Amino acid sequence: MRAFALTGFGLLLVAASPPPEIADLKPIALHPGVNRIPGFLPGGGTATIVEAWRGNGNAHSYHAWMVLGGPSEGSPVGLVGVDRATGPLNDIVTDNPFDGERVLGAVRFATGTIAGRRAALLVEATLDDSQSGIPADHATATVRWFRLDHQADATGRTTDAFVPIGTVQTTKRYCNADLALRDLARVPLTSKFGGFNRIDGCFDAK
Repeated sequence: MRAFALTGFGLLLVAASPPPEIADLKPIALHPGVNRIPGFLPGGGTATIVEAWRGNGNAHSYHAWMVLGGPSEGSPVGLVGVDRATGPLNDIVTDNPFDGERVLGAVRFATGTIAGRRAALLVEATLDDSQSGIPADHATATVRWFRLDHQADATGRTTDAFVPIGTVQTTKRYCNADLALRDLARVPLTSKFGGFNRIDGCFDAK
């Protein structure tokens, strides 16, 4: 573990594995249902991202995304998994919007450039456990970056998979994970942002 400052934001971060420099980051706007994303797959193919709302009748509902890629093991369409390096691949991606003002987990799909090469990306921010034990209450945040990778002869993983390329944890505390994505990954807030403020998302901004 080592500490470093994120240029442009002055945030002190505790980094397990800082991400590479990402240029021209462009978040992908998605809508409920089927989204066709030309050029998103390695090699330039079109990906399909299916977005759905997983209702729960309370503050534990969330969005879920299934990403469909290119051919895999004789099938014309393969599922794109997410390798979190801590267990089996995840078949779907989920966020954790909690009550909408306090957001525990935020997700963005994006494109960018790494070392001069185009990259399809998944970026997630998750609020860590707070000292008070109350969800999304002045908590540090962990941000993870994944890059879409293709391996035709992959074993133990999907042919197309998001693989981890960086993880950082903040010392700044938040009540809304969207703000951690903005600060660390330079992902702009959407028009649907519902936090108490645009500093840390807490009712009593620090």
